[in-house]
Amino acid sequence: MKLDMQPLLCGEKTKIEFDLATVPEEEAALSELFPDVEFHTPVSVKGNVKNMSGYMVLTVDSDLSFTSDCARCTKPVDGEIKLSFEREIAGRDTSRENDDYIFIEDKKLDIFEPLTEQLLLEMPSRVLCSEDCKGLCPKCGKNLNEGTCGCETKTTDPRLEILKTLLK
Repeated sequence: MKLDMQPLLCGEKTKIEFDLATVPEEEAALSELFPDVEFHTPVSVKGNVKNMSGYMVLTVDSDLSFTSDCARCTKPVDGEIKLSFEREIAGRDTSRENDDYIFIEDKKLDIFEPLTEQLLLEMPSRVLCSEDCKGLCPKCGKNLNEGTCGCETKTTDPRLEILKTLLK
């Protein structure tokens, strides 16, 4: 998602507003970063770029709906993330190693890169279907949220089995 910055750079406008939609499956970076997450399509990205006498700011608001598996019981879980952020746009004299700024290249501004960075910060590391999810039985694999499975839960460390013979 690249935004044409020519009207802003020429001084024709002081503000460019955008309302874009992207299909996450077409963006390879998202599928590589989140292989177990399915993003619902399309993702709406709204915002603007303001030029205030050479000081430019990108403002973005986006809502992303996704489906992921519960980290404990592997049941599909729907979630939603609302992203809202501002990033400063740097001039040509700013070092490219500075992560605080985004840069205009070939008179175009890539909106997807800062959106992906913000998504990395906001995306939960583990998705749970509920806070009290019991998960799966480690022996038989039954979902313990649906009831007990009858497997023996008490286990002894196999290295300590020899000590049972001392008690006999």
